[in-house]
Amino acid sequence: MKTDEQSQSSAASVSFWGSVILFAVSAAAGLAVDSVTLILDASASLVILAVAFMMNSTIKKIHSPPDEIFNFGYEKYEPFTVVIQGALIITTCVISMKFAVQDMLHHEDIKNYQIPLIASGISVLVGTFIAVFIGATAKKTRSSMMHAASMHWFIDTGMSVGMLGGFYAGSVLKKGGYTEITPFIDPAMAIMLALVFILPSLKAMRKNLFELLDAVPSKEVRDRIRKVVEQYKPKMFGVHRLRTRKAGEKVFVEICFIVKEEMTLREAEAIAADFEKDLKAHLPRIDVVAYFKPVK
Repeated sequence: MKTDEQSQSSAASVSFWGSVILFAVSAAAGLAVDSVTLILDASASLVILAVAFMMNSTIKKIHSPPDEIFNFGYEKYEPFTVVIQGALIITTCVISMKFAVQDMLHHEDIKNYQIPLIASGISVLVGTFIAVFIGATAKKTRSSMMHAASMHWFIDTGMSVGMLGGFYAGSVLKKGGYTEITPFIDPAMAIMLALVFILPSLKAMRKNLFELLDAVPSKEVRDRIRKVVEQYKPKMFGVHRLRTRKAGEKVFVEICFIVKEEMTLREAEAIAADFEKDLKAHLPRIDVVAYFKPVK
């Protein structure tokens, strides 16, 4: 059975080679028919290619044990990679929208719709396979980096479906003699494609920037932690402090229980061990620090 690291490495490799194939197909087709939409799609594949290359290095790092320089481990490499991915996607979209607007002002119709139709069809087939594969890996390993990569592939594939429909509509309109409309189809699709890419990228960046700034985990994770804490409250006099943060796949919990002064060190150690064990039953990737404060 594959470990999480092996599964993530396999997914990163599939993403890398898939993006190489789609970049070659979209770039060649885009240059052949002068389609800004296909050039944008090729640029998106190039971004995925760069991120897949980064993911390979990140996967090795985040599974490395803590050391004397990084005492808490390398888990923050994961949200850092997702933020860079989002920034690259947004930059690509903004540049592509600029070229799309220029194409609208100085429009030129696509002469051969068969080439972009074939390229879009290949993108749909390849993208669907990779999106499902990486999505399954993200679910299995609970990796936000894999989830972001899967989301990117699903968006890219969805836009390929839209491009396929748009190019088909352009082909039909051109055959029907509506040549005054067809020159605007390609740049309009490019702008819509860019806008759809930007919003999820901004959301992913926001979420992972919070992790980089040591914000608390999601409500679902906090509720799981509080559920275990509530189970231990009857054994104590209360909780003096509870602090949480998330870095990639790992959740860090620091808790201070209020206890009786006569509690022995051995009893406190047993409670801390049981508390950590119960938390790991809900959140396998967790780092717990439990300490105690005597009641006044």
